[in-house]
Amino acid sequence: MKCEKCGNEYLSQTYFATPTVCNDCFNKLSDEEKQQLMSRQYNYYPIDQYAYRIGFGRRLGAYLLDWCFVNILFVVAFFATGLYDEFKGYFYDLSDLMKFFQDQSLMQEFTNSILPITFILTFMYYSLEIVLAATPGKIILGIQIANQDRTPASILTLFTRFLLKHSNSIFSLLAFVVAIKAFDFVGSLLGLAFIVGCFFVLASKRQGFHDMLAKTAVFRKKEVLEKNNNFINDDSM
Repeated sequence: MKCEKCGNEYLSQTYFATPTVCNDCFNKLSDEEKQQLMSRQYNYYPIDQYAYRIGFGRRLGAYLLDWCFVNILFVVAFFATGLYDEFKGYFYDLSDLMKFFQDQSLMQEFTNSILPITFILTFMYYSLEIVLAATPGKIILGIQIANQDRTPASILTLFTRFLLKHSNSIFSLLAFVVAIKAFDFVGSLLGLAFIVGCFFVLASKRQGFHDMLAKTAVFRKKEVLEKNNNFINDDSM
């Protein structure tokens, strides 16, 4: 593909800010020139903006990577905090392990011991999305959270998305801290809603339920535009 301004050849449309002008040339134009170029060319060369968004498969891959990393951190914390030493006697013999799972008071003690660590590690790990717009799993796969028009998302937007995505865990934490079962019930409902909402990524807009509410989407990092490259009206997304 050839840029009409500089004449350089590019391999794909991802290097172009408009259908016929590359990102570098577009950035050098005045605001008036950009508007003229967009209004002239977008009518003749429409781009399917949804096609830039990452689909279910790659996002699932990032989730699985993050799941592995979180569990590795949990195992490290399990040993470092002494919880392993406290409960290790039940993990060596099958009969003792069965008794462990059958003893409700012991199970409750174990649950109460690991829940704070689980919540802290989970929130700390996934809060990286607020400052980096990506988790380590997303970074490894080269994808990033952005506004639905491909511009970088603000800290406030990423924080809103984080709260929406993890609202079930937040309510579960509240239920644990204040011992109000209603919070746990609300958390379970929200968890179910957002699990179902994750499959919305399979639709044409490629947004999870939390993305729709926060007006975000996931893109390849190299395809996230600068603010002044936003030539698609947000209402069209």
